[in-house]
Amino acid sequence: MLIGVASADYLRADNSASGLEMWGGSGWARVGQYVEHIRAAGHKVVCGIAWNQDHKQLSIEDSEHIHHYPDVIILQRIMHDGLAATIKAARGNGQVVINDLDDWYWGLDPSNQAFNASHPKINHQENTRFYASTLAASSLLTVSTPYLRDRISQRVKCPMVILPNYVDITRFTPVVQSESPPVYGWAGSTLHRSGDIETLRGVIKPFVTSGRIKIHHSGDLAGAPSFAEGIGLDPAQVSTSERVQFFDYPKMLTFDVGLVPLRDTPFNHAKSDIKGLEYAASGIPFIAQALSPYQELLTQWSPDPGFYIAKRSSNWIKGIQNMIDYETRLKAQATVLERVKQRDIAYGVKAWLDLLGSVVDKGPLRL
Repeated sequence: MLIGVASADYLRADNSASGLEMWGGSGWARVGQYVEHIRAAGHKVVCGIAWNQDHKQLSIEDSEHIHHYPDVIILQRIMHDGLAATIKAARGNGQVVINDLDDWYWGLDPSNQAFNASHPKINHQENTRFYASTLAASSLLTVSTPYLRDRISQRVKCPMVILPNYVDITRFTPVVQSESPPVYGWAGSTLHRSGDIETLRGVIKPFVTSGRIKIHHSGDLAGAPSFAEGIGLDPAQVSTSERVQFFDYPKMLTFDVGLVPLRDTPFNHAKSDIKGLEYAASGIPFIAQALSPYQELLTQWSPDPGFYIAKRSSNWIKGIQNMIDYETRLKAQATVLERVKQRDIAYGVKAWLDLLGSVVDKGPLRL
């Protein structure tokens, strides 16, 4: 089977400054990390730019500018005007078009940089109005969480399959826990948050000023909002490491305890638990806001999950306090390293191959 992949979170090698193909975080987690596994299963996969040259079928142009006409096309985050009509034509001519969705774009906060790239009143070329039509025209949608499925189904009528996020645990190296004081950290871009880190204001500072913990931000970027100031600290009180490309991301996870602050919004309820999974794969026990993805993960990993969820500031304080103890962290580390095996990429590969195996060559999906 010939499978084509086109994502707004992907750069072909010929368009990349490094001369290598590049994935963004979402593109890699949802599609990119599976490409080689799908090829190993006997399918041909072409990644590139989606085109509609003859108004009959979608083609994928690779880095050598060769056009391929796949049996199945996987699209992600592409919101161009007119794409819906193209997809309908492609489907009418035998192609199966799968759109993958991992965020509730209609709930983006204006403080999130993605808001400016997709809001109809700001970006008239790529926006959520076009995107809804694109999704509705597809053969199938793959979504990351039950909450996201339920929200999308209120707006778009299209068959959907939940494909949870998985992590390749072989890419991550367990941290060596510090005895004292432990380092609590957050990995991410402050450009793409929705008032999340500010929820830790007043919670972190007493622990830092008393010397009981240290704070680190992995993913610092010049010109981006300050993580330190966001959580109510002086930048001098927070160590940082710079943002890296997707292939080096596991190297950013070097702290002892992970933080997953999330504001209580529909957008965040629709998010997956992938940050917690990445922490866990690095042997980092964590504390997460008690929203849908982490409440579900807590249920799945109970009775001994190896992490805490926090509904309010008092829960955050208790979780931070408990993780200061070295022996507690060692036990939690062993637990999350074991639990995260349940979400290893091997299960995700099987899910994708099963889904692709349900596609009749140039025909409808058998769901």
